Amino acid sequence: MSTLQPPATQTERILAEIWCDLLELDEVDVLDNFFEVGGYSMLMQLVREQIAQRIGIRPTLTELFIHSTIRSCAAFLDGSAQKQEAVAPAQERAESPDSVDSGAGRRDTDIAVIGLACRFPDAADVDQFWGNLVSGVDSVSRFSPKSITGPGGRTREYVPARGLLEAPEWFDAGYFGYTPREALLIDPQHRVLLECAVEAIEGAGYDPDRFPGQIGIYAGCSLSSYTEILRAKQQEDGSITDWDILTGTTSDYLASRVAYKLGLRGPTANVQAACATSLYAVHFAAKALLAGECDLALAGGTSVRLPAKLDNYRVGGITSPTGTCRPFDAAADGVIGGEGCGITVLKRLSDAIADGDHIHAVLRGSAVNNDGRDRAGFTAPGVRGQVEVIRAAQSAAGVTPSSITYVEAHGTGTRVGDPIEIAGLNQAFADGKPHEQPCLLGSVKGNIGHTDAAAGIAGFIKTVLAVERGVIPPSLHYSEPNPDIDFAAGPFAVVTEPTPWEPVGLPRRAGVTARGLGGGNAHVVLEQPPSPLPRAQTADDQVLVLSAHTPAALDELTARLAAQLTDHPELELRDVAWTLQVGRRLHGHRRYAVVRDRRDALRVLGGEAPERLVTGDHARDGRAVALLVPETADAEVVRRWKALGLNPDLTLHPDCGDAEIGSALDTPGRLFLEIGDSRLSARLREHPRWTREHIAVTVTDPLAALGELWLAGLPVNWAAAHTSQVRRVPLPGYPFQRQRYLLEAGPAAQPPSSTPDAERDTRQTVSMLFTEMLGLPDVDPEDSFFDLGGDSLVATELVARIEQLLPVELEVRSLYLAPSLREFTALIEERMRDSAVRHG
Repeated sequence: MSTLQPPATQTERILAEIWCDLLELDEVDVLDNFFEVGGYSMLMQLVREQIAQRIGIRPTLTELFIHSTIRSCAAFLDGSAQKQEAVAPAQERAESPDSVDSGAGRRDTDIAVIGLACRFPDAADVDQFWGNLVSGVDSVSRFSPKSITGPGGRTREYVPARGLLEAPEWFDAGYFGYTPREALLIDPQHRVLLECAVEAIEGAGYDPDRFPGQIGIYAGCSLSSYTEILRAKQQEDGSITDWDILTGTTSDYLASRVAYKLGLRGPTANVQAACATSLYAVHFAAKALLAGECDLALAGGTSVRLPAKLDNYRVGGITSPTGTCRPFDAAADGVIGGEGCGITVLKRLSDAIADGDHIHAVLRGSAVNNDGRDRAGFTAPGVRGQVEVIRAAQSAAGVTPSSITYVEAHGTGTRVGDPIEIAGLNQAFADGKPHEQPCLLGSVKGNIGHTDAAAGIAGFIKTVLAVERGVIPPSLHYSEPNPDIDFAAGPFAVVTEPTPWEPVGLPRRAGVTARGLGGGNAHVVLEQPPSPLPRAQTADDQVLVLSAHTPAALDELTARLAAQLTDHPELELRDVAWTLQVGRRLHGHRRYAVVRDRRDALRVLGGEAPERLVTGDHARDGRAVALLVPETADAEVVRRWKALGLNPDLTLHPDCGDAEIGSALDTPGRLFLEIGDSRLSARLREHPRWTREHIAVTVTDPLAALGELWLAGLPVNWAAAHTSQVRRVPLPGYPFQRQRYLLEAGPAAQPPSSTPDAERDTRQTVSMLFTEMLGLPDVDPEDSFFDLGGDSLVATELVARIEQLLPVELEVRSLYLAPSLREFTALIEERMRDSAVRHG
């Protein structure tokens, strides 16, 4: 069961009393949402009246709807919310002054690529994907040949093939607060995007909860195959509703699901443009940043089929009969389907430089359009639209075609599609200026297949990494040119081996194209990132902080960080510390270590000094803090500690009396931070009002003090702990603790049927519905329905099912009053007895 977070301020205590009185609750968590613990609109009006009477402020109902937790409402009423919002951007900028050479030719319209995440065949993350690309790995899975009857009755053999993800049905439901049942009802391609979104934004070095601006997301997905499975299961399991299927599988709720679970408050839009979907998303995200609609933007796409279904070959279709995608090659005979997910994080370049972000590449310009009717048919590509979209993107980028030395093409490996695409590229790059060096050409589809809605982002991520690292990966399965491609008419040459990329007199600059069935075209221009400016070296100690949702994840995260420091000795420890401090979501299980240098960090993280790797699970938001100071401590010492983010509401000295100590202990969960030896910590622990929730820590090192504050869940001013310029750097992603969630096609074991049974008693009925609605094998009678993952929607459905099976009338609020299986059963039995008495 979760730990209740009690009120920490006078305003919070008043609000908690009001809530408990009106909602008829014994206690309430300061982070509970009013409308999820039994509240409703009419009751909120009574809350407003009580606030006016007891606090003297009369907020509007709109304000109370916005600030619907005790914590946020109290902050709003106290005025701290406005104050924090006003100073946050300035603090963010103060953390990292300009540390990058902005370079000649930088423009206000340039966009920085600061985060990347992906899952593609044979690749669980960006580094594995890049390693496969550079090594020329073909990640398509091929199966035993099959036969098909073609025109004239002739039999033709083909090789079923597809680029498959490894275990896409495995998902960390607990990290996102989903019950097992909820996870089962969400399309796996939605789940994969959720996890990639977390990895991308952490890879950029940002925690959405602490980001001072607006974060938007633009994303799209393929047609859901999971819908069919849910529809079939719905016939067997009446608890699966149309609403479950709609919200769990349709594309309309893809981006908004990510925004909800990550707490993103900027523009949220689903994008659908067939195979060009995810590059369209990148374009829209960049435009939103330039328009000031958001300050950080995620963009990408996902395409996962479960169960995996190989493309059905058809004579005359676009699927390769040989099971191999050969872009631009004479033997090209069609495309291979693939699965994957990719997402990027974008930011205005000027902001990224000012904030010390790690910049993978610069997006200089982008464009989208449609071929219209100027093509052979609805599913056929055109040339004019492609030429126009490329020229529009180059114009937006302010570059000439001759300055671009690599193009990641759509490159599907179809006999007709590739020549049309190269014809369009030749026209778009014919600017009348000589090309001093060839423009290399490639397509990622030879490696992983055509990933549909994720195809554009696959090519984008590949090209961003090439621009950043100065190597162009080979385009697979190319030996001689497709005879219908006129390579002599343009500057293009297919890259067939890993090629160092250092253009003479030019920055590394590339174009990325995506084309969608239906005529959609998208093109972006990328450029190598600006070089960071040199900084003064520092030998300062650093505090490394790690947090995770579970102890197992925390251990794995510790091991990953140690491996990263081993594999990347170029990482500066101050940047690693800074990124961990400000760029990771805060979880309950925490760990910190104060280290001297990289070697010392590896020693501590590796377990060689366990006493220095401090772990705790007592993090609590809003703890009160008392400072315990020795007699010799002067005001300047106290001010220095406060500058590090310590904001005590009282200070105790050695000569304080028992009454003063008792008063301090009256605040639940208070942290007592002892500076040096004040001889007070022993008196605190011996006091009769001391409880296990109180914490007393003695420190002499300011960095260790910050670690202890952070460990206890208190906010820390990390900028004050750094005396030199710091930057965000890419670090290992969160180690999700996945389990398998997949509704199998065909007959499968289901929860017990929810039909009336004369012999089933009330306890069995309620227990059956708890397990069924929450997707759990069993439920402890004392566990709260809401602690197990239930919410207001599931509660509403549960109450409706109870009324179908038992002779009782209930309100949803009754489950909030009696949330455990034991309590709810007792309440139902009491209601049934009362009803029997009333009806004689």
